[in-house]
Amino acid sequence: MVKTILFDLDGTLIDQFSAIHKSVNHVQRQLGLAESSFTQVKKAVGGSIRLTLKRLFDDAELETLLPLFKEHFESIMMDEVFVLPGVFEFLEALKADGMQMAVFTNKIGSHARSTVEHLKIDHYFDCILGAEDTPFRKPSPQFTEHMLKSLNADLLQSCLIGDSPFDWETGVAVDMPVYLVATGTHSVNELKQSTESDFIYSDIYALAESLFDYKLSSNE
Repeated sequence: MVKTILFDLDGTLIDQFSAIHKSVNHVQRQLGLAESSFTQVKKAVGGSIRLTLKRLFDDAELETLLPLFKEHFESIMMDEVFVLPGVFEFLEALKADGMQMAVFTNKIGSHARSTVEHLKIDHYFDCILGAEDTPFRKPSPQFTEHMLKSLNADLLQSCLIGDSPFDWETGVAVDMPVYLVATGTHSVNELKQSTESDFIYSDIYALAESLFDYKLSSNE
């Protein structure tokens, strides 16, 4: 019986990849480097912005890259961000059923909270926890334990909904069920190849119907 759902943010609930791509390109221009395509940047997302930058900037110093990225990202982060299809209705249905919900992300915590508030979905969540809020990041078991303790939630009554192998690894590390949607950095086939999950869905609509018997309308 699930009572608490931890949601990943980017690629699961929202799409903010445009701002991430533009901010990466900004850093590349500042350093006189060739610009990465949108697809290259999106594929590099996952684990935290630090890991994304490491994947895209082979030998550059992270402490040089990160301030450049953050300054630009914070100036444009709300420009093209949007809530993914089905999410509003799904969150509303879960709330009506008394589900406890939280955002559990490797996005910088302050960025996550600002974005969720901007998109007017913050009232659905009892906690929004991200990178730099603790010393930990997904898939660290300590990060999950910290989140569950903050919620006063029982691990045996909790699950995680995400879009990446990092989310899968996070659940495996603490023996918590994970349900994946292919609306972010990985397709259904890529998720099948990179995890051992039996619960991979094309989108929130498919997940909501299969797991909760919610038939969400697709005309939001």
